[in-house]
Amino acid sequence: MTETLDPVTDDVDQQRLAEQLLAQAKEQGVDLVGRTGCSTN
Repeated sequence: MTETLDPVTDDVDQQRLAEQLLAQAKEQGVDLVGRTGCSTN
């Protein structure tokens, strides 16, 4: 039997989520950008 999931309809405050993720990365010492300012370096 194949089932599909309904799309998530909860409104997410994207700005708040981004700020929380950035704060968490900073706490864990995760470097999100390279030396030149982009994440691929």
